[in-house]
Formats: sequence, C-alpha cells, structure tokens
Amino acid sequence: MNIVKKNERFYLLDIFRGVAAICVVLQHYQHFFFINPGQLSSDFIYYEQPFFDLIFPFYRFGTVAVQFFFILSGFIFFAVYKEKIFNKHVSFKNFFILRISRLYPLHLLTLFLVLILQKIFYTLYSKFFVYGDNSIYTFVSHFFLIQEWGFDKLFNINITSGFNYPSWSISVEIFAYISFFYISLNFIKNMLQSVLILIIISLIYILTQPQLTNLTIGIFLFYLGGTTYYLFTKIKHYLNNNSTIVILMILVLDIIIFGRFLNETFLNIQNSLSFIIGERFMVLLYLIKFPLLIINLVVVQFYFENLGKSLQIIGDLSYTIYLIHFPLQILLTILNNELFTFNFYSEYFFLFYIFIIFITSYLVHKFYEYPIKELIRYNFIRNK
Repeated sequence: MNIVKKNERFYLLDIFRGVAAICVVLQHYQHFFFINPGQLSSDFIYYEQPFFDLIFPFYRFGTVAVQFFFILSGFIFFAVYKEKIFNKHVSFKNFFILRISRLYPLHLLTLFLVLILQKIFYTLYSKFFVYGDNSIYTFVSHFFLIQEWGFDKLFNINITSGFNYPSWSISVEIFAYISFFYISLNFIKNMLQSVLILIIISLIYILTQPQLTNLTIGIFLFYLGGTTYYLFTKIKHYLNNNSTIVILMILVLDIIIFGRFLNETFLNIQNSLSFIIGERFMVLLYLIKFPLLIINLVVVQFYFENLGKSLQIIGDLSYTIYLIHFPLQILLTILNNELFTFNFYSEYFFLFYIFIIFITSYLVHKFYEYPIKELIRYNFIRNK
C-alpha cells in the first residue's frame, strides 16, 4: 500500500535536493581558474577560494551530491509512482511525457546556450571552456541524453566531457526511469524484491566497471533509494505504535554513523574490496550515510508535515540551478576577459555569482521551464 497521501510532498527532501545542486555549483567554482579544457592554472590556490574555511567540504566533495540525488530520486519515485505503475494507473506514454516535460525544456535551453557560448569562447581564445570534447557526436548524444549509456565505449569515442557536462546525471536518470517503469509493472513490490534488484545491479556494476561506472552506480543508487523507501514504510508503521523506541534507535544510529566512529572501519573495507568495486564506490557514504540522512528527513517530516514548506522554492529551483550554472560560468569568464576584471578569489564576487545563479534560475524556472512543462502536459496527457 502506498504510504504517500494524495498531494503529500516531502518538503525537507526537496530542500536537500536544492542543497545538493548548490554543492555541485560550489565544487565547480574552480572552473573559473581553468586555463585550458581539463587544466587548472598553475597559479590556482585551492585554499584561497572564497569562504574556504566555512565551505571547504563542498569545494572538495561537492559533486558527491549527485550520488545523493540519485538515491533521493529513487526514494521519491518509489513513493509517488510505484503503486500507480503496478496498478496500471499510469501508462508508459504518460509517465514518459511527465518526465520529459520536466527535464527536456531546460536541458535543450542550456545545451544550446553552451553550444553558442562555447563557439564564442573558441572564436575569441582558440580553445573551449573547461570541457573540450564538443564534437558533433558529443552534441547528438547530449541532445538525446544518452551520453552515459555506453555508446562512447562501443564506438571508441568521447561523447561525455563536452557541452553542458553536468547533464550526464540526467542521462543516467532517464535510463533509471525507463527501467523503473518496466520493472515496476511486475516486480519490486516489496523490500525483498528491491534488495534482489540491488544484488543484480551490483553484479552488473562489478562486471562492467570502470567502463560504465557512472551509469551503473547511478542505477544502483536509484534502486537503493527505492529500498530506503520500503524501509521507511516499515519504520512509519512503528512510528504509529512505538515511536519513542524507534526514534531512540535512529538517534543512536545517527551518533554512531555521523559521529565518524565507523569511518576507519568502512575505509578499510572499501580498500580491501577496491579490486572488485573500484575506487569510486564509497561504501559508507552511499550505502549508509545517504540513506540514513533521508530516513531522518522523512521521519521529521512525518511529525511536522509542513516543515520546510516555506522554503520549497529551493527544491523547485534545484534542477535549474544544476544545469544553468555552467553556461553562466562561460558567460562570466568571457565578460571577465573582454569587459571587466573579476577577482574570482573575492568573497564579493562569489556572493555576486551565487546571487546571479539564483536570480537567473528563478526567472528561467518561472517564465520558461514551468510554463513549457505545463503546456506539454496539457497538450499530450489526457488521462493523468
């Protein structure tokens, strides 16, 4: 039975989705110091980035927020769509239109923005900004959001590190959505089946890494989010009956996990398994910390249904922030070279940059992304 009531929204998860997007933006701040595609300036001083003492973990680990987003996405999709798909209340056509109308308008806008801005950048400086693989093959793969599906390995070409590169995660999401729909029609009806799917994906990951690492890790984490959802359904049952005991157990687990008591143990486990799982799969972070964080957030939401509602705009803008920040970086770099002289180490410029990202994201979301999404759904979805 679906535990999500009609129109119920996980506001705290939405806020953390926005936080995850901001984390990626912060790690990518170093793009301003690239002198060639993939090459940082030799004069770049990592620890002198703005507000470094306050936000240095985000400068260093910001992009792992993408993996958190995969888990978060899986949790939400299982909560919102799993039962509807199983009971055939939503067709694949409608499901696909719902997802494409959400993702594609902004993706195409930022893809063509980067295409134009990179062309200007190359004309001015005879090089591309940060990501240099801007071939026709790369454009086609990015256009259709299939850049992480393994075609680069099949045809021995690089079709990932170009154009609006952050869209790689959207490519993984699209693959996850399609697999989720068809698996949900007949399977993955409970936690046991969800765990079985995780085991199957784990075997695929082991056999295919490092060739398909981004795709397989993303798919694994998406279904881990689904398993986390099933775990929450069980926890929610006990919250209605033995809430004190359950909350105490979660708090104790929080202290143990987030108190870093097991970090060294899990690091040793990860190192011992690196010949199987590679270097990029972070066992403690992906399997325990991220799911536990989500459990904490939804348990809090269980008791305070409207907590975070006033800040839901952060979640609404998360996708926009994520995709719009790179074309803005190209534009600001061109302006720096041609019209102004920005001090990228300056805290004032940093605040200006974050402000520009939020204002641009808000305007794009309100006047472009949201209206087009609604227009597509109105015209192509008759029976939702």
